[in-house]
Amino acid sequence: MRPAMRILGREHLALRAVARIIAMEAVLLARGGQVDIALLESIAAYIAEFPNRIHHPKEEAFLFRAMRERAPQRCAALLDRLLSDHGKEDDSIAQFLDALTAYKNSVPGATAQLAEVAGSYARHLERHIEVENTQAFPLAEEVLLASDWQTIDAAFMANDDPLVSATPGLRYADLHRRIMALGATPPGV
Repeated sequence: MRPAMRILGREHLALRAVARIIAMEAVLLARGGQVDIALLESIAAYIAEFPNRIHHPKEEAFLFRAMRERAPQRCAALLDRLLSDHGKEDDSIAQFLDALTAYKNSVPGATAQLAEVAGSYARHLERHIEVENTQAFPLAEEVLLASDWQTIDAAFMANDDPLVSATPGLRYADLHRRIMALGATPPGV
């Protein structure tokens, strides 16, 4: 397996684990339970920091750009859809943070709002990852040349996702533990 695909696979496993936690917290809220606010804040910080600032931009600048250059007719519609998803990420994170803040401040209706926003975000993230894994990445394998992969591999090897690293650091240690408890241990850990 190409280094970039291995790295993207690990990062997607971590993101899927995060989506599972968000979905479980959403169900808990919908059933009237209390959620772990610190955990949700850690998730919000993580999704704003790593996937949105490093993972997605590298997919766009290296993998998607090369795909569009090599096979524009075959790749355009799929890449446009994925780029649209990436473009909505800042708004989704802002909605998640707003709903979480309202919940922390006991704003009337905030529990239902956070449950809806969290559940919606988790479903979106799962769908997005599934499209990348089952459609975009296999298409990339078909259309890209070895010279394209050299550049792409080098770019992704520089990624430092705190959830797939052996040492997640204090900021994400609890989130890392929760992911491992779910049975979604990131590869290499």
